[in-house]
Amino acid sequence: MRRWRSAVFVAAVLAAACLTGCATETAEPVATAASTPSITVATPNATPTPSASAESLAANVPGSCDELGTASSRAETVGGLTAQHADGFVRPAPANATTVLSCNWIQEEAAAVLLIVSTATDTDVSEGLSALASEGYGCQAAQDFGAHFCTRPGDAVDSEDVVVACDDVWIYLETVNVNARAWLSDIAAQIFA
Repeated sequence: MRRWRSAVFVAAVLAAACLTGCATETAEPVATAASTPSITVATPNATPTPSASAESLAANVPGSCDELGTASSRAETVGGLTAQHADGFVRPAPANATTVLSCNWIQEEAAAVLLIVSTATDTDVSEGLSALASEGYGCQAAQDFGAHFCTRPGDAVDSEDVVVACDDVWIYLETVNVNARAWLSDIAAQIFA
């Protein structure tokens, strides 16, 4: 009986000690997987309109191909490919565009990824987006970043050409036998968010 009373006493002291350190606080919201941003497509063929951003999005463009997107999505997309010289590629871009970053990865003749980030005025980017329809692109507005997402089948089998543009930044992505959509989403979040 004495042991039982001692055990009850010790449990009561421990409970009191634990409660003494407790304070009522307002619970902070916790991010869930459902709150993770993703590219959401709005109405097809929406007319592009420049946003009224006071800052240039060009400041968000990484200085190196090795800094594009997240390390994991970059490794998953181009980790098995070899970086190559990327200058001299001519791909759809707005009038008066300046190439800020040009990246090219290949795996012999089996796979390739070309990514070119350019800057231009908001007006030139908007007009460039409007001109993509005549080149076979279908464009949609991505609600998450206020960007426009345009795609067309590439010239080779299992290839795709993609343009993601917003304000003064234009991202061109060309892939052959590589699914780069998750990586492109990370890059868009990095630059446009």
